[in-house]
Amino acid sequence: MNKWLGSWAFYQQEQFLAYKAEALGKRVVHQDPRYTSQKCNVCKHIKRTNRHKSKFQCKNCGHQTHADLNASRNVRDDYILSSTQGTQEQGSVNAPCVSGNYIS
Repeated sequence: MNKWLGSWAFYQQEQFLAYKAEALGKRVVHQDPRYTSQKCNVCKHIKRTNRHKSKFQCKNCGHQTHADLNASRNVRDDYILSSTQGTQEQGSVNAPCVSGNYIS
């Protein structure tokens, strides 16, 4: 499945996602992905060396987690922040049930 999805052009994938979301009465919201993998979701410090492959460790506060989990939390937080400051209604975001540390 990942190989099949990865072979799509981003625009085509976006079109499929928007089509399916519309059919379900949902909407697709675009978020700026810049620095989401370099920014600490705890202290918001941005530094390129915070991420090394799949590991995230903040050079400012020491927070450690899986890099993709950190980035996804930044996307979520940026969406919530933009929706409360703009005219969009706030969306429901399911918080993952996470226990423990993901650094291996």
